[in-house]
Amino acid sequence: MPDWRDEYLVNLQEAERANPAPNSPTASPPSKPKKKSSPKNSPRPPPPNPPHLPSPPTPPAAGATDPTTTQNQPNTAQLKLDLAEALRAKGQLQAKLKTSTAELQKLRAKSKVDDKRVHDLTAERNTLATKLKDRNEELVGKTKLLKVQDDNLTLNIQIDVTEQKAAKVAAENKELVDRWMKRMAQEADAMNLSNEPRHRSGR
Repeated sequence: MPDWRDEYLVNLQEAERANPAPNSPTASPPSKPKKKSSPKNSPRPPPPNPPHLPSPPTPPAAGATDPTTTQNQPNTAQLKLDLAEALRAKGQLQAKLKTSTAELQKLRAKSKVDDKRVHDLTAERNTLATKLKDRNEELVGKTKLLKVQDDNLTLNIQIDVTEQKAAKVAAENKELVDRWMKRMAQEADAMNLSNEPRHRSGR
């Protein structure tokens, strides 16, 4: 609550602004009227009415207290406390808002980096999956080809073994035939030798 002196000064300044006095610095200087011939006994114009000034309020008696001021003192103290508490809470909220905003910006930046990383890893994974599929198909083809080659190799080995057996059997047969022919020749020679004396005696 403003003091009665402050209120009185405010009312006084408002009254001066509404009705400026002649000697007031805010009032414009009066213009000098031109001298006119007039009788000496002409009455002078009445002076302007003085500005209405508010009567100063009666100051409180010594030892007396203003009940309104006394009543509003606790309210003023409480308002000051509430204002200080509100300012403190505002400062805390501003600090939290600043921290949250900075953290949000960091998270957004990190999210962009993570999204790009996920995109790159996904593309790399798809490329590797395609290469792996192609490699599996290639391995299947090579496995089949290797199996065919193994089968061919097995068949070649079997053919070689069969040929070796056939050659061995042919060699044995030839040896048997040679031995049989040799034996037959020997028997024929023996028969011829045994028949020669008879032919000689018959002559």
